[in-house]
Amino acid sequence: MRRIAIILFLWASFLTLSNAREKEPVRAVWLTTIGGIDWPRSYASTQAGEERQKRELTDMLDRLQKVGINTVLLQTRVRATVIYPSRYEPWDGCIAGRVGRAPTGYDPLRFAISEAHRRGMELHAWVVTIPAGKWNSAGCRELRKRHPSMLRKIGDEGYMNPEREETAEYLADICAEIARNYDVDGIHLDYIRYPETWRLNISKERARGNITNIVRRIHTRVKSIKPGIKLSCSPIGKYGDLRRYSSNGWNAYDRVCQDAQGWLRTGIMDQLYPMMYFRGNNFYPFALNWQENNYGHDIVPGLGIYFLDPKEGRWNINEVKRQLYFLRSQGMGFCLFRTKFLLDNVQGIYDFLRNEYPLSAQLQKKETDFRGYSQMEIPTTFLRNDGKTMELPEKGPTMDASYIVFESLTGTSIATRPYLGKSADIRTIPNGIYTLRSLNKKGVRHKIGMVYIRRQE
Repeated sequence: MRRIAIILFLWASFLTLSNAREKEPVRAVWLTTIGGIDWPRSYASTQAGEERQKRELTDMLDRLQKVGINTVLLQTRVRATVIYPSRYEPWDGCIAGRVGRAPTGYDPLRFAISEAHRRGMELHAWVVTIPAGKWNSAGCRELRKRHPSMLRKIGDEGYMNPEREETAEYLADICAEIARNYDVDGIHLDYIRYPETWRLNISKERARGNITNIVRRIHTRVKSIKPGIKLSCSPIGKYGDLRRYSSNGWNAYDRVCQDAQGWLRTGIMDQLYPMMYFRGNNFYPFALNWQENNYGHDIVPGLGIYFLDPKEGRWNINEVKRQLYFLRSQGMGFCLFRTKFLLDNVQGIYDFLRNEYPLSAQLQKKETDFRGYSQMEIPTTFLRNDGKTMELPEKGPTMDASYIVFESLTGTSIATRPYLGKSADIRTIPNGIYTLRSLNKKGVRHKIGMVYIRRQE
């Protein structure tokens, strides 16, 4: 019997490890409820309205499931208002048409969780933390009545004061209420930072400590209720300046006092969804920086697919495709902002996810190009390689370069090779994407292209 028990234990362990290896990266969406801009589009003020509201959500989840979305971040606390019956805050107006009005007879959050789980998706409660809405809005007014010293007015907006200890306690109460009463897979903190318009009268180090105190308080409370719940947040898309790339003053660490990488390092955060609504060198080096400092946790960059809509921006679908392929090459998932633009199939983004960007397990079975790019998506500056040697452009008679330098996307020199002929040996260079620069005897460098090294396991 003992021998059988050991065999069963080893077999279960093997299955667990196998499942862990086959775990699909996070494929997520932000599902926005403020103003019903993603959902709901009808009010649950009557029985018929409730049924329409439910159908809207299940139809959305069905369509999300078809493109492999496995995580839904549902906006649960909106602006000092919520989409579930709470002892702390009133109903948001998106549910039944007016702040404080309850739906006819159902709990939208409980329904959403059940329907997401029915489709094999995780549902995380997206909690907007510091903003409390317009100063004279119903939710903010109600909060000011009960906690007058906890809010500060900036312009016509109200914000919870991160320098007040009661703010940390109050937000922990909200998150604990959700964790205790609902089978959510995660709590997702939005805007867990100082507003950029806040006039700091303390050091930035102390301000970062105030935000970290809120995160730690929430972590302690929700983990004491459900140890397995995932705590995540959506920091500013650039953590800080890199050696070769500037954040141009807009970053998490210095601008809004948000030490998101520190939260991973100390274990008070399980996942990060950085809002990386950028292109080119404002995206790739900073995405890699997040991944290089993940401390064993999931990094799920948020992609601004709303820029595909001509009313929002001037992005081309190929930009988003390149970003998605890059994230896959680095073992990262993605989160799309926001659901409506995906389901509206703006510039064919829905069709792309469904037909050309399958789940990674499917991709491994179908993939023939080792780089994972179709020819259309390969940037012309990417140099071909087979994992052992790499093609080099001819130097030409006027080019005095003696060496090729391989740089990471954060600007770190990884390796140097002699620039002698039409190829270079890359067998000892790790998998990854590199910038290639020529180097002459005077130390002058010129960019000559990029290379994506990906050897089959």
